[in-house]
Amino acid sequence: MTILWFLFKEGFRGLIRSRYSGAFSIFIIAISIILIGFGYIIARDTLFMVENIRSQFDVDIFILPTAGNEEIEAFNQKLRRMNEIDRVIYISPDDAAEIFKKEFGEDIFDILDYNPLPPSFTISLKPIYRNLMSVEAIAKILQREPVVDEIKYRKKFLIVLEKYQRIILVSVMIVFAILTLISVILTSNSIKMTIFARRDIISTMKLIGATNRFVKTPFVIEGALEGGLGALLAGLIIYGVVYIQNNYFQSFFDYSIHVSYRYYLALIILGIFLGWIGSRRAIRRFL
Repeated sequence: MTILWFLFKEGFRGLIRSRYSGAFSIFIIAISIILIGFGYIIARDTLFMVENIRSQFDVDIFILPTAGNEEIEAFNQKLRRMNEIDRVIYISPDDAAEIFKKEFGEDIFDILDYNPLPPSFTISLKPIYRNLMSVEAIAKILQREPVVDEIKYRKKFLIVLEKYQRIILVSVMIVFAILTLISVILTSNSIKMTIFARRDIISTMKLIGATNRFVKTPFVIEGALEGGLGALLAGLIIYGVVYIQNNYFQSFFDYSIHVSYRYYLALIILGIFLGWIGSRRAIRRFL
């Protein structure tokens, strides 16, 4: 315990002694985590918006005009038993005529002497099946039913939606990787300068029998502290921006940011991890 306490004290002292280089690392890590933090919020809310649009995606199944009531009811029960389907709405020819009147402002019977609109079903799929591949597979299965005349869904809309969703995910991963690499490199360089300034002390410690682990542990602790302090600074700045947005600009932008305490805890853990990785990278090269 005495050795462990000594190593922790050395880590704290190293951070204080590093002064400008340590402050620079903390500042850089803070900027990186701010960008990562806001990037996460933007990506999360954008993907949530995409999923919200997906939730409004419906598949229309038009029934043959010659289908009897018993056949329609049997098909209705089959749809409700399918695990992929979340909601089923039956639209009779009379209901279709009412919808036509609401949308176009004209009664179908004023245009024609009869109602040509067929019965149909509108189905909503469960979230896991709201993708182009699943929709196409379900449509092929349902198209084989004898009572089904035609199945319609917005295929082009789904293609565009999935394309932009992939772009968002790839962009977030690339930005996260770049910022993580920058933070690790800058933290490593800061620790390198500290090690170089204390090279004589390290040489003396090695001469009297200090192990590599004993020598490098304070520097690793120092790097983790720099990362933690940088993340704490970033968290305070993000909290301030979120507070100002939600309390003063929410009505102007019609957008509010929701983050939990776990989000800030994750930022601090990320900062400590970046500092730890950077310091281990630096000390390994020197020892």
